[in-house]
Amino acid sequence: MLGMATAVVLAACSAPSEPPATAAPPAAPETPAEVAEPVPDTAVVHAPATAPRACMIAGEFHLLGQVIRSRDCVQLAGGSTEAELQRACEGLAQVSAQMGGKAGEITYMQGCPSPSQGSCRGIFGKSFDGYYYERSADDLADLPASCAQGGGTWVAD
Repeated sequence: MLGMATAVVLAACSAPSEPPATAAPPAAPETPAEVAEPVPDTAVVHAPATAPRACMIAGEFHLLGQVIRSRDCVQLAGGSTEAELQRACEGLAQVSAQMGGKAGEITYMQGCPSPSQGSCRGIFGKSFDGYYYERSADDLADLPASCAQGGGTWVAD
């Protein structure tokens, strides 16, 4: 079941044809009065005060009649830039919308939390590591193969 979802995720994270307008993630609203209801096909973004090294994407989507929840984190692991991190995070956040759910909510942070259920090192053929949380046993069992398909190395955490 996750094979199809993985193909969509990998496609969403390939480099876009145009770079984003800025390398820094958009600033979070300063007061609750400025917070708008998210539009179903846009991502909600929370940014830290300093340059991020990771992002957590929380969302859910429908696949073959089942609701799949995910809370995944992508972290810079070497040569990738903050702009590449932002593109990867925004692409992943849109996957759940493409699969019939709302766009994932992005939270930028200094690093992915520990412990995770597992991680994929060197994912997307880039210097990114992916960390997985809140996955069902069935979904977790499919992740090592998906990781390898995406050019990464699976590590059971």
